[in-house]
Amino acid sequence: MDSYFLLILPAIAVVAFFLKGLTGFGPALIFIPIGALIFDPQSIIVASSFLDLTAGLIMWRRVRSVQSIPFLLGIVVAMSIGTVFGVYLLSAFPTETFRILLGIAVLILGLWFAVFRSRTSFGQLKERLPEKCNRKDIGYSAFAGISGGLFGISGPPIIWHLGKQYRMSTFRDLLIVFFVFAAIARIISFSVAGMVNYETMMYTVAGIPGLFIGLYFGTKVFLKIDEAMFSKAVGIALIAFAILLVV
Repeated sequence: MDSYFLLILPAIAVVAFFLKGLTGFGPALIFIPIGALIFDPQSIIVASSFLDLTAGLIMWRRVRSVQSIPFLLGIVVAMSIGTVFGVYLLSAFPTETFRILLGIAVLILGLWFAVFRSRTSFGQLKERLPEKCNRKDIGYSAFAGISGGLFGISGPPIIWHLGKQYRMSTFRDLLIVFFVFAAIARIISFSVAGMVNYETMMYTVAGIPGLFIGLYFGTKVFLKIDEAMFSKAVGIALIAFAILLVV
């Protein structure tokens, strides 16, 4: 392992977890594509999951709007089952074909957030969660789990589904909770598959300083922006990720 990783990974983590602090999602969208250009991609995927879990646990103490336990239980179980299936696909099939399709889908999602969601009436968006999840909630959560197991990136399906329904505070809080359990499911699956090793843990430790710096400044910005700016920020982040993913 080259010694310069100690300088490179914290810098990548600052950007990745600034996005997490701002939107509630996103470190994998930055950390994995950029990190995989320099380091072993599989190890970067695993390290990203450990870092995402750490960040999610730090941010959970600020979650206020997520109170519906049956709703959360439904989407978490669906996501966990999807993750197991996604990890199986990762070990059985090449991911390059899927990666291009994911990049195109994320690009469309980013354009919707940046342009169309920011032009909608935000009064139609909800702040309270339903008592329990429906079939769409379960389906999108399972799809997010499959994407997480396959690419280490759970975000796009669930971001699309929740972003159409909830205001930014509820949306961000939901993603914080969802991605804690998504990271746990991925870590367990990666461990069973024998993908957690010394290298992945060194990558994780190297990213920790950048994680704290990025979260701090990302949260500061979140507290100062409105719904329209939030939508544009999410959209721009997704578009940038889609370009990285395809390239």
